[in-house]
Amino acid sequence: MGQDSAGPSLDLRQKIAQKLMLDIRYFCPDMQRPEEGQGGAAHCAQPVTSLPSELATLISESDLGGIILFADNLESSAQMVKLNRALQASAAQSRSGLPLLIGIDQEGGRVNRLPRDEAAAFAGNMAIGATYTREGDRFARATAEVMADQLRVLGFNVNFAPTLDVNSNPDNPVINVRSYSETPQVVADLGAASVEGFQQRGVAATVKHFPGHGDTSVDSHTGLPRVERTEAEAQAVDLLPFKQVIALAQPALTMTAHIQYPSLDTTMLTSRSGEQMLAPATLSREILTGILRNDMGYQGVIVTDSLNMAGISDYFTPEEAVVNTFKAGADIALMPIKIRYPEDLVLLDKLVDRVVFAVEAGELSLEELDASLARVQNLKQQFIDESWVELAEGVAIARAAQVLATEEHRALADALASAALTNIFTPDPSVLPVIDDSVERMQILAPHPAIGEALRIALMQVSDVEVEVLNAESAVAVVSESDADALVVASIVPSESAVELGGMEDLAILKHRVIDLDKRYEIYVDALKAANTRGAKTVFVSMRSPYEAARFESLADVHLASFDYKAYLGEGQQLEGPIYHALARALLSPELSAGELPVTVSSSEAVHAGSAAVNTEG
Repeated sequence: MGQDSAGPSLDLRQKIAQKLMLDIRYFCPDMQRPEEGQGGAAHCAQPVTSLPSELATLISESDLGGIILFADNLESSAQMVKLNRALQASAAQSRSGLPLLIGIDQEGGRVNRLPRDEAAAFAGNMAIGATYTREGDRFARATAEVMADQLRVLGFNVNFAPTLDVNSNPDNPVINVRSYSETPQVVADLGAASVEGFQQRGVAATVKHFPGHGDTSVDSHTGLPRVERTEAEAQAVDLLPFKQVIALAQPALTMTAHIQYPSLDTTMLTSRSGEQMLAPATLSREILTGILRNDMGYQGVIVTDSLNMAGISDYFTPEEAVVNTFKAGADIALMPIKIRYPEDLVLLDKLVDRVVFAVEAGELSLEELDASLARVQNLKQQFIDESWVELAEGVAIARAAQVLATEEHRALADALASAALTNIFTPDPSVLPVIDDSVERMQILAPHPAIGEALRIALMQVSDVEVEVLNAESAVAVVSESDADALVVASIVPSESAVELGGMEDLAILKHRVIDLDKRYEIYVDALKAANTRGAKTVFVSMRSPYEAARFESLADVHLASFDYKAYLGEGQQLEGPIYHALARALLSPELSAGELPVTVSSSEAVHAGSAAVNTEG
C-alpha cells in the first residue's frame, strides 16, 4: 500500500490532507462560479462520471486521503470501475503514493447509491427490523454481505452504513425507516450483524450517527437538531447500540451526528456570527473523545458527517469546522468544502493552510494528529484491496458485471421484501385475500403515477385482475362513480429528504412532484370513504413510514407497511422492484403478512407524523 506509517515520510500538509475526504459530485471545468446574489445564474450540475484532469491533479498534488461518490457519479458497473481506478491512479501519482479511501452511502432502502437496474437493491433497515422476530439477524448479515461484494468489486472500500440510530421519534424526517427499530437492543443486534457482514467481506463499515440521531424532529441537512434526553436516557437508548456494536463487531469507522445533546456536553462554541452556541456532537471533545474514545474504548476511525450540511455550515466556516472537529477528536473531515468550478480548486490549499496554522500555533496537538493519522493509515492497510487496483481494466470490468448479475442477489431482495411486509393492524379474516374471485377490477391511488404503475405491472404478472391507476386530482370523483371491486391507496411519508436524493436514480418516480401533504391526505380519506360506501374492499399501504397508518385505521380493511417504495426501469423499460412483487403476492394471499412492526404506531403518533412530514429536499 505504499507508505506504511504516518512517520517522518509525510510532512504536515500531507498528514492533514490524508485526514480529508471530499466529494466530486459535480464539476464544471468550463463554468465560472456565480457571484453571490445571482439567484438566476446557472449553477454547476454536471456529474463527474469520468475524472477531469483538474481533479486528478488536485488529488495527486495534495495527497488527499479520500473521496466519497454519490449516485450522480455512478451510471454503470463499467463506468464505476473506470472512475474508481482513475481515482486510485491519481493517488498513486502523489508524493506519498498512498491510495484513497473511496466511500459511498449504500445503506439500502431510502439511501441507495448504486444503479438499481444493475445492482440488486434491498429494502432498508426498518424492513430488516420487521423480520427480526422470525428471522433474527439473518437479513442484516446477508444483505450486508451482498452489498460488500457489490461495492468491493466496483472499487469501493468504505461504506457509510449501517445506521444505529434508535428511531424513537415518529416526527423524525431524516432517520425514520433508516432505523432498524425503536428498541435499542434490536438495533444493536442487527447493527452488529451488518458490521460483521460488511467487514468479513472486505469493506469497512461505518456506524452512525453518534451519539444518536433517532430522537430528532429536524433534519441536520437543513438545520441543527437538539436532543433533550437525560444522560440516563441517552445511555439506555441512543448510546446502547453503539456501545454494544463497538464491543462485539469493532466497526472500522464511526460517523458523528450534527446534533446538540446537552445532557452529554454543555460546552459552548462561538459561531461564525459571533454568538455563543452549544457545541454540536461533531465538534464536541466530550462526546467524541470523552464518551466514544475513552468511555467506550473505541479504537477505530471517527469520521464526521458531511460538514457542508446546514447543521454545521450555517454556524461555522469550513476552516473553523475542520479545526474544531479535529480538536474534538475526529480523524476524517468529510466534505468540508465544495469544489464545483476551477476557481474552487484553491479552497483545499486554503483549508490545509488553516489547519497547519492551528497545529503550529498549538491550537491542535501534533501528537494527537499523528495518532489520528495512524488510525487512518491502519484503516487503509486493512481495507484497500491492492489486487483490485492492479487488475487489468478489462478483467476488473468483467468481474464487476459478473458479480452484480448474480441471481441470488435479486432473490435475497425479493425474500426480504416479502418477509418485511407487515400488517399494521390485524384485518378481518373475511377480507383476505384482498384479490379473490369477487375482485375483477381494482383501482390504485398513489402520490406518484409511477408508484401505481409499478404495482399494476406486478399485479398483471400474478393475477387476471384489471387495474386502473388513478390521477390524484380526479381520484375521488372517479372512485365515487366507479364499480371497481377494490381500492389500494399507497402513501409515501415523509417525502424524500436531502440524504436520499443522492443523485438521479429513480427518475421515473422522482420526476412527478407530489401535491401538498394535507391535500393528499384529504384525497386519500375521501377516496377511501367513497370506496367503502359502495362496498369495495379497501387497502392502505404505508410505503415508507408506518406511523401515519393510524389516521386511516377506520377507513381501510387492510393496512400494510412495506417500508420501501423504490422501483427502477427493468427489462422492457417496465417499472419494477422487489416490494411491488411482495405487495402483489400479499394481495392474493389468504395469510397475514410475515413481518412485525419494529416501531409503535398509535393514533397520536400518526397525527404528529403527518404534520411533520414536510418535503425536505435539498
